Amino acid sequence: MASVFVQSVVATRIQVSPFCRTVRRTRILCNSMINGATNWHDAIGNAINATLSQAKELQSKNELIAPAVGNLSPAAKKSLQGTCNESFQTIIDMLQEGQVALAAGDIATLQTKLSAALDTECDDELSNFGATFPLANLSKQLTKKVSVCLAITAQNVVA
Repeated sequence: MASVFVQSVVATRIQVSPFCRTVRRTRILCNSMINGATNWHDAIGNAINATLSQAKELQSKNELIAPAVGNLSPAAKKSLQGTCNESFQTIIDMLQEGQVALAAGDIATLQTKLSAALDTECDDELSNFGATFPLANLSKQLTKKVSVCLAITAQNVVA
């Protein structure tokens, strides 16, 4: 009976990429982000691309913020939407600059740009006004993806 249990556990264990071993709670997400990469450069490149795609999707839905702050004045709504749009653009810019640093082999700059992509200014501002961000799950997923990118970058391993 114990043998069957052990076989079952081993059979359901997820094959973790060597680039995702330092990622604790999001290994499945990491595995999907690296998209089968077999070397560190491709793994981080694929992860950044997946994160950039999510950031662009989030920015494209910026207009969904207005209903979350319906009780605010038109000027406050406009300000919040501007803050969120700027925050999303910062994330996109930092990821794109990270791609440039990766292409140049500048790992220190890559890490700096990815750290800067952990921008939560939009969520913070909405919280200050007591608004619930309508795209909170997408935003949290984006933060997780940036964190995964940082974890992959930090280990810089060879498969």
